[in-house]
Amino acid sequence: MTRQKSIEEKFSFLESFLNVSLSKDGVNASIWCPFCKHHNKHKLKLAIHLEKNLYHCWLCDKKGSDISYVISKLNKSKVEASKSYFRKSLRKSSLFDIEEEIEEIELVETPRGFKLLANAFGSTNPDIRDVFRYALKRGVSKHKIWFLRLGYSLDQEFRRSLILPSLDENGEINFYTSRKIDEPGNSPFKYKNADVKKKNIIFNEINIDWNRPLTIVEGPLDLLKTNDNATCLLGSSLTPDMKLFSKIVENKTDVNLALDSDVYYKSIKIADMLYSYDINVNILDTRSADDVGDMTHSQFMEALDEANLYKKEDTLLSKIAML
Repeated sequence: MTRQKSIEEKFSFLESFLNVSLSKDGVNASIWCPFCKHHNKHKLKLAIHLEKNLYHCWLCDKKGSDISYVISKLNKSKVEASKSYFRKSLRKSSLFDIEEEIEEIELVETPRGFKLLANAFGSTNPDIRDVFRYALKRGVSKHKIWFLRLGYSLDQEFRRSLILPSLDENGEINFYTSRKIDEPGNSPFKYKNADVKKKNIIFNEINIDWNRPLTIVEGPLDLLKTNDNATCLLGSSLTPDMKLFSKIVENKTDVNLALDSDVYYKSIKIADMLYSYDINVNILDTRSADDVGDMTHSQFMEALDEANLYKKEDTLLSKIAML
């Protein structure tokens, strides 16, 4: 299929059930935005790039890469058909000069009985009260409880757990982790995570501004101590096949890397890889605690202020230190 035919077929598909216009360059289709819901449905302000499979509303600034999600808001009967026209799996990468496969994002269900902790301040329920006290004991601010949508559940599986959900750029849940507040001896498991492949997950994506320096930590609970423009690796590795890596390089986003001090060599490895793509990386000194999650917010912010810009020679110095 040629490039032009592909674009023409996509436009014809949209035209079959939507009011749509085509730009003079023949690449952008404009439709009514289902997100800002302008009262005048003849106002076609949401642009769809028919080659790159990206959308952007010029009124409400809603944007993303999942065209099927947009169509689901307009005509649910066309969602399945739309996936054959606007495949998220086929994306031209200017980074690697190849067409790479990006897997479909798996659906994640909110933990049963999930409720926002921010809406439960002052609750007399002992389980809810203890979850709230646990969060405060860990040094979690009320701002973070609200900003990260921390929650709880009275369902048996998640009872007496602090739940941290993640939302993607479209506001859909893409991951969660829960942490039992009781000692392990009284609990069959300490942590419970969503059972999905992690390489296509950008944790806390909904809150990320790619035009500002992005703080990266290892795990979700580390985010309780960071600045707001932050995400986590769901581990301690960052590789080119991860969605997070692609977004950083595509947007030329500066990175503040704050891994636990016991994996400093991994920080150097990640920084060196990003450096090769002209990404500025600041490495934080996190030795003031066993891991980032044990730092206070003020300790973290101090480490952020004093972070060192990675330089190529740091890799050599790190290797020498390990001899």
